[in-house]
Amino acid sequence: MLNTNFLTSPSPPPFANTQHKRREVRAINGLFSCSSIDSLLPFSPKGKGGRADYTFTPASGHLKSALRNWCHLLISGTVVLSSLRVYDIAYAIDKSKAIIKHPCEEIGTYYKHLEGLKGVDLAKRLNSIVSPHYSLPYKEVWEALKILDAADIDHPEISSDVIEVYTQRAVSKQLAGKSEGWNREHLWPRSYGLQKGPAHTDLHNIRPADVNVNSARGNKYYGECSPTSACCLRPAAREAASGTEADNEKWAPPIQRNSILKNEGHYRILIFWYQLFPFLLAFFFPWVRGDIARSLMYMAVCYGFNEPDGIPDLQLSNTPSSRRHVMGLLSTLLIWNELDPPSTSEKLRNERVCNRYQYNRNPFVDRPEYANLIWGRFSPSN
Repeated sequence: MLNTNFLTSPSPPPFANTQHKRREVRAINGLFSCSSIDSLLPFSPKGKGGRADYTFTPASGHLKSALRNWCHLLISGTVVLSSLRVYDIAYAIDKSKAIIKHPCEEIGTYYKHLEGLKGVDLAKRLNSIVSPHYSLPYKEVWEALKILDAADIDHPEISSDVIEVYTQRAVSKQLAGKSEGWNREHLWPRSYGLQKGPAHTDLHNIRPADVNVNSARGNKYYGECSPTSACCLRPAAREAASGTEADNEKWAPPIQRNSILKNEGHYRILIFWYQLFPFLLAFFFPWVRGDIARSLMYMAVCYGFNEPDGIPDLQLSNTPSSRRHVMGLLSTLLIWNELDPPSTSEKLRNERVCNRYQYNRNPFVDRPEYANLIWGRFSPSN
């Protein structure tokens, strides 16, 4: 008979001092043995495009014992006599959940053995680290963005809004997918090689964006207007933030997160001072350009080597081509990475992609210096 004293048990059971006394119960049909529970833990559940390794501590032994009891109950209607109670089972399962750790959560060991590497050697090593990851079904990306890009980064579940990447406006989560709302913007455009596979749903590359602004951007690569360009639009679209700009081929996201620029005159003043003191200006105005640069660098590393099933390898260069799946402009992205270092919100987003969704990280958010080690160094002057 089951012991029901667990209902009033005020504290966790003393597992360390528990001496289990079991007697085996044979399944009636003989087709299943509850001893096979031993093969279930530890385990590594696999998702599309990669894996997430779940590591259990010695508490798993107690979880196995609890599962065996329930196994016998389901098969033969008999509970194996044991000192474990139902409370023990719930507590063991809860403890096992609490100690699940993903490799990406330990940054110190996640990027181990990278010292002294540069160029393609560093890129390939990073590829081996970040490419094994879980890939969300595309329909689940909506809910992930509501957490990752919530207006209230400290309380994303209760935040009612998300931040659009090109307008920097807070818009209701309820407007997801609606014509007057926001949709899923692929920073690395789908036409540049993201037609299928994990790259298509990678959360490091997707942000909420105003429907009309997303359409205006299309598949333009990232870059700034030439000073002598006659067809440069500022802002890049009617609903876009003041700091955006675009011409027939290039698109530049906002200079700052909060819309400080009120008109064209303010914008020209800011650009004048930017040309004189770019690093000082970036200190006072947090940009989103660096965020986007690091997202594209991640994509080039994660999906740039030996992609399976005929999926094209992604590349960055100063000669973008959708036909060759080459995105850019590389020199501009490297400058943005320097001028706009990772912000608190960008680091927190990276952390949540790791521990909630994909179980991998964007190394350029954790280590921005990897960009120059792989692709070289550019400055605003050249």
